[in-house]
Amino acid sequence: MTVIPDHPMKTRIRPVLGCTLVALGPTFLLLSACSGGGDSAAKTKAAELAAGPSCVSRDTTPVSLAVREFLKTVSPTAQRYLSAAGTDSAVPEDGFKVLQDKGPTYFYGGDDAAKAKIREKLASVGPYASLLVVFRGKTEAENGNRVTVRLGGHYIGGEHEGKVAPGKAYEVQCDTTGWKIATTTPEPGA
Repeated sequence: MTVIPDHPMKTRIRPVLGCTLVALGPTFLLLSACSGGGDSAAKTKAAELAAGPSCVSRDTTPVSLAVREFLKTVSPTAQRYLSAAGTDSAVPEDGFKVLQDKGPTYFYGGDDAAKAKIREKLASVGPYASLLVVFRGKTEAENGNRVTVRLGGHYIGGEHEGKVAPGKAYEVQCDTTGWKIATTTPEPGA
């Protein structure tokens, strides 16, 4: 026991403090043991950020980048967009979101009656260039860090009826900054 001069509780301070620390010691150990995972998770997250982006084949970013680039290069510039609903040519969800961001977007597919209904709708809204974007597939290489997305299309209705938007293959790759368009190649026969 330590005696502290000129203190009203000269002999009681240290024992009370000591008892408190002894009583709370296991609680502190338990809390620090439980929070160790959070600290470890934070360190792991920091290491991932320092290492740069992780591009995985599950990532749909390559499709959206390819669709965005395709829309920049088509002529005439489309003002409305269509996707072949219910087919393997339908633009995947991330690409469809890009279409929606660019302008009014419609599902075009089904039987002839459904297609006629969409054509009527397009005609009633006005003579705007309407592009049916056709997804022709994607292939992955380099453990999913290089993805080739193939797109094409044609115009529906109006003065550009039937005009083809030439098909292109977009090679999208992951580098230290994320996904980027590496090359664009015209599709054979397009």
